[in-house]
Amino acid sequence: MIAYFDSSVLLTILLNEERYDKACSLWSNAEFCLSSFLLRIETNISLHRSHKISVHKDNDFWLSQKMNELHGMLNDIHCKPIDSSIEQIIIQNKKLAGCKSLDAIHIATALYFRENSREQNITLYSFDKNMLAIAKQFGFETN
Repeated sequence: MIAYFDSSVLLTILLNEERYDKACSLWSNAEFCLSSFLLRIETNISLHRSHKISVHKDNDFWLSQKMNELHGMLNDIHCKPIDSSIEQIIIQNKKLAGCKSLDAIHIATALYFRENSREQNITLYSFDKNMLAIAKQFGFETN
């Protein structure tokens, strides 16, 4: 199964959030992982922000450990750079205006992968309900 991940799933795992078990299941069941390069940026920023405001703010080892976990996960994901091909998909698909810009980039990247692969069956994984609803409008399977 080809899986497209947004940052919410990875961050749920890294931060041991409420849906941790579900996120781990989604991650471990994926045979091939895809995302936008945006994922790398979002997860790094979010981990640093979480460290700054968490009970672990004085524990640099916690941040170092979480960053190592993140980089291990990122090594398993093929990330597409945000470029003019993604911009064109966003311009051509007015339905993407129904979500936030960063979510639109994720859906557009998933559309790019679907359009440019032999395997048309890509499941999009996110915990953002609005993003999932719009992804379904484009025919994506979702979690």
